[in-house]
Amino acid sequence: MGTDRGWSRRREATGFTLVELLVVITLLAILSAILVPILIPSPARTLQTAASEVATTLRETRRLAQSRQAQRRFMVDTEAERYGIEGAADWRQLPDGTQVELTTAQSLLLDQGRGGIDFFPDGSSTGGRVTLRMSGRSVRVDIEWLTGRIRVSEIEP
Repeated sequence: MGTDRGWSRRREATGFTLVELLVVITLLAILSAILVPILIPSPARTLQTAASEVATTLRETRRLAQSRQAQRRFMVDTEAERYGIEGAADWRQLPDGTQVELTTAQSLLLDQGRGGIDFFPDGSSTGGRVTLRMSGRSVRVDIEWLTGRIRVSEIEP
């Protein structure tokens, strides 16, 4: 009788098996290997995100010109490292450490470090390029003059 009770007590004891613990540890290792690179900011990802946001603002400027049937200007302030739509209050700041360069028509360079790219009601533009640099990497946002098409491309170092 005493041995039966001891046997049943061992059976009722709860806990995790070694296999279950190994499965959980393996799953945690896989999740951390996937999530850590996503959560830790990298200059390449930061630069690509900034370029995408510049392209989005350029597209919004073009859309406003078409919908309001009036010329609209995308502005860049290279010294303050910010950009926006002329006349709008919500200019965006580029990430710290980002250098910006604007290539545009001479007539659209307003002063040292500030210039713009115009979009017209038919969707065309004056054309140009916004180049972003950070930590030895470069991304450029090209604006075609005839179609107003906006493209983002990484420049190989």
